[in-house]
Amino acid sequence: MPDYEVMPPEEDGKPQRRRRKKPKMPALTIERYGGRLLYVWFGMRFSALMRLFWRGRFSFTLNCIPDTLALFLWVPWNTPLKWISEWKYKRNAESLPLDQPPIFVVGHWRSGTTLLHDLFSEDPNLAYPTTYECFFPHHFLLTEGRLDKVFKILLPKRRPQDDVPVGFDRPQEEEFAMIMLGEGSPYNTMAWPRRGPADSAYLDFKGLSEKQVKSWADAFMWFYRRLKLKHGKRLVMKTPANAARLKVLTKLFPDARFVYIARNPLDVFPSTVKLWRALYSTQGLHNPPNLDPWLDDYVLDMFQRLTVAFEEDRHLIAPDRLVEIRYEDLIKDPVGAMRDIYARLGLEGFAEAEGPMRAILTDRADHRVSSYRLPQPIARKVADRLKPFIDRYGYRQAVDAALAAPDVKTRAPARETEPS
Repeated sequence: MPDYEVMPPEEDGKPQRRRRKKPKMPALTIERYGGRLLYVWFGMRFSALMRLFWRGRFSFTLNCIPDTLALFLWVPWNTPLKWISEWKYKRNAESLPLDQPPIFVVGHWRSGTTLLHDLFSEDPNLAYPTTYECFFPHHFLLTEGRLDKVFKILLPKRRPQDDVPVGFDRPQEEEFAMIMLGEGSPYNTMAWPRRGPADSAYLDFKGLSEKQVKSWADAFMWFYRRLKLKHGKRLVMKTPANAARLKVLTKLFPDARFVYIARNPLDVFPSTVKLWRALYSTQGLHNPPNLDPWLDDYVLDMFQRLTVAFEEDRHLIAPDRLVEIRYEDLIKDPVGAMRDIYARLGLEGFAEAEGPMRAILTDRADHRVSSYRLPQPIARKVADRLKPFIDRYGYRQAVDAALAAPDVKTRAPARETEPS
């Protein structure tokens, strides 16, 4: 067990009632850290699901059996639906000219990538992969607009980790499509969290064989082509881990644009721990996930690897195709920051996007934020491990001031609208 612990979020100024605990049956009670969320594994083909089960040696806990059995009611249908979809759309997708390079939004989890993605998604000249497309990549061309209405009733209204609106039509990370397609991803840790981190090498592809990297790249392009066929516009893609995959992405898309967002790591670290606690709890095929022995160290290791990989490979992107921005600067003037990003990347159409961007910011103006109590030992460890990142993006003063305090309390700014 680590020698530090990230404390749970506090609700400042709001008295809490102590509720009498009800007796629980450990074998049947499910830990729902943050609430209930639909399993993402519904989008897999049966063979991929069986490989996922085998990786965990079928170590289901009794409380997860009902949700796991529900997978068998739907997953087998993904294969025939893919066959039909490919019969109908494959030729057009594979022959489609890719003359509009994508925009990649990258940066560590909880740094503001979702906010950026959501703002870009308001531009009528741009498109994005939806949650349905990422969760059901095999056949979304055939079934989107139909089956999403069926699965809609199983979605919560808001995400368990940050209270942000959820919907099958909302922008989503294409990383979920990659795990549905059977590729490696750190997100596969969600299935069997008791066994510790899975597929960590897929964060930056270091240590993988050429065959494994090619398989991932081929799957990415397969999905990307079908997104282009569906939307017919320049795509804005968002997966935090892509910040560490520049060598592959710049080969696939030499003219792509990149927006990298940074945030104070003393805010990012506890928020990321909260994120994974929520997802490992809701998506695990065994429960409770028993994360204390490894989660904090894992988050810090991945944070360091991602930032180092980005720094090593950022030179692969032409200066006029990369914008680096701090979350703290973005939220001071989100619309002004987006106007600057459009200008620096040579993107047209900001005038049409500005009104919708302002509207979504108004809708989220009262978004509730969490604060965390970060003990000094872990705060100092974060500061030591991420020193180059802290210095490069101008967080030294804020970090030193926090470390000088008797205890480190991090609080998201009042304008936060979901730093993912």
